[in-house]
Amino acid sequence: MEIDRTGLAGVILILLGLIIYATSSLDQLVMMLTWPLLSGSSEGKAVLLMILMGSLLVLNSLINNRGFLAPIKNRALDFSPDGKRFLKWTIIIILFTCLVGILIEISLRLKYGVSPLTIFVSTNPTSTTTSPIHSHVFKSAFGHLADNFGGLVPEHVHTGSSLYSEVAPWNYIIFITLPLAYITGFLSLNNRGVLYRIVLAFALTLALIGMVDGGLYSQPLLIGMGLLFILYFVKRPFQFRQLVLPVGLILLLTLSGLALELAGNNSSYHEITVINQFQPVDLSSYNVLSIDEQSNRTIIRIDTSDSDKNTLESLFNTYQGRAQGFFMTWNFFSYF
Repeated sequence: MEIDRTGLAGVILILLGLIIYATSSLDQLVMMLTWPLLSGSSEGKAVLLMILMGSLLVLNSLINNRGFLAPIKNRALDFSPDGKRFLKWTIIIILFTCLVGILIEISLRLKYGVSPLTIFVSTNPTSTTTSPIHSHVFKSAFGHLADNFGGLVPEHVHTGSSLYSEVAPWNYIIFITLPLAYITGFLSLNNRGVLYRIVLAFALTLALIGMVDGGLYSQPLLIGMGLLFILYFVKRPFQFRQLVLPVGLILLLTLSGLALELAGNNSSYHEITVINQFQPVDLSSYNVLSIDEQSNRTIIRIDTSDSDKNTLESLFNTYQGRAQGFFMTWNFFSYF
């Protein structure tokens, strides 16, 4: 089978991804190397990065070099000779999906009468976090699917499936938009230079991962979308002023996320709204400021002397398997 250099690079990436999936000896090294790109990285994300990117490069090589795929290639070229129209639709689909994810996050909080700018943790049977700033609503759809086909995902890889019942069926939209973004992104590769196709496949893969795991303000999506903006707006011959618009767009996206972080900040106390608690818990280890018992909710205020991360991890242990879930306000400055 005829295959070009990009296709060969794709095959190598897929094989490397499969090796990482099948073994555990490379997990720590892979997590360390991919952390700057996939913040919160696990080997699962690294495997996705390599296999998705590799598949894009292999398919692009096949469509460019195999005669039986000529009709698809010719129709794609007729629609967009340089691939830019496909790239535009890819960007639109990804952004649309992320915005729908934020709407799902908001509707979840409205259902329980809490602030939209809170962290939600589903705690039954295991703990899964989600928020408008780092959303796992779409990840839960794939996690639920993976749980129904046991053995697909290693036990130590967190799937977020416990969140599924809170956000279904709206999170099913990912099963439509993710394949669409993959297809339009693949077609946008076209038959450009090797470096362009590799960078575009890399950017697209990061954006697709962020679209599912993390949402609009996640690190992989911001990096991937920033590169997609640059590839879309930069033309030949290159001039530095062409970077103004794509850089401005990614800065606007980043600053809007920072604005939401600050808007939801509460440095005075953590307000925890526990939903449908069905077993008693011990709160003696927390500096509790107040407790307000309601019908199916318990509103607890504790001080913010500890970081959000440590507080959440402690609350996981306290409420996991003892309540449906809880919402918590955040202290943005505890991360510094």
